[in-house]
Amino acid sequence: MNIDRRTGPGGARILGLAMAALVAFAGPLAAKDVYKGFLDPGIPQHRATLDLLERLEKAPNDASLHNDLACLIARDGFWRDAFREFGIAAKLDKTDGRPLYNAGLVHAMRGEWGGAASSFKKAVSRAPGNWAAWWMLGYAEERRGNDSAAIAAYKTSLRVDTSLFDVRRNPFAAYTRLKGRVLLESLDGRLVRASLPVTEQMAEAGLVGSFQQGRVAVSAVPGGLAPGGPAPGAAGGPAPDDHAMRPGPGGAVVTSVPPVSTSRPAPPPNASSAPPTPAYTRANELIPSEIPPQSPAGPAKKRSPAPRTAPGDREDAPAAPAPAPPRPGPGVG
Repeated sequence: MNIDRRTGPGGARILGLAMAALVAFAGPLAAKDVYKGFLDPGIPQHRATLDLLERLEKAPNDASLHNDLACLIARDGFWRDAFREFGIAAKLDKTDGRPLYNAGLVHAMRGEWGGAASSFKKAVSRAPGNWAAWWMLGYAEERRGNDSAAIAAYKTSLRVDTSLFDVRRNPFAAYTRLKGRVLLESLDGRLVRASLPVTEQMAEAGLVGSFQQGRVAVSAVPGGLAPGGPAPGAAGGPAPDDHAMRPGPGGAVVTSVPPVSTSRPAPPPNASSAPPTPAYTRANELIPSEIPPQSPAGPAKKRSPAPRTAPGDREDAPAAPAPAPPRPGPGVG
């Protein structure tokens, strides 16, 4: 800064005081951990923040704790401290893309789309399967006016499903103008991926049939099989569909659910003593046991069928008289 010599020592002193005042005001704004002075233990979110701070004192190099702390800080609007914690988490764990993704969300909340795009790019470089980060990268590029880069990122996010364009899951989806174009241009690829399960020619068809028939083949439960227990399906061991498996130290290992039967239920074993009311309804549902098989009033009285009347006869017309017996004719005595 060049000081005009005509101002003299007094002018220089005034400028120096002004610069000192700026530094004094800028210091608190850039101070570290400003949020700590606003924490209220009576607020649940602040209690969670205080809990994370206590845990960080014991494990200061835990990247996940720094990431979670930054998320809570950002919700209260202390974005400088949040960015600092996100940066610490990203440096401690260089394989985790969550801190960078969350930092991009804070940039997006502030309308800083350049910083948001940069953070989302770093996030997907670490975690290429973070489909939400790909979508947000497309949205950040769209807000910057880079439609080609936005469409490319949007298409990548659609490799699993299209639910990220549903506003019920992603509120940002209400503001994109490229949804129709992205869905149309990616239609062929999505159709091919959707048809793979029914067009693949696998050597072991049982791998697909096991879950297509409604079975749960293997359920991972800590503990494993009991020591010395044969593996399911091995020689001398139970078949994969058997319900009784040997539990390990942590509990059962293999669980199986039989396929749903479409046949009618079998009749009761003693049909002669079975109640007249069927045990199942027409919808193939069990009748509750508290419903008696027969009404306490007994069976309903049988009604004789009413005589049919001619179409032109009235129901309230008097009954016709019975015909007289025929008179005996000649020769009949």
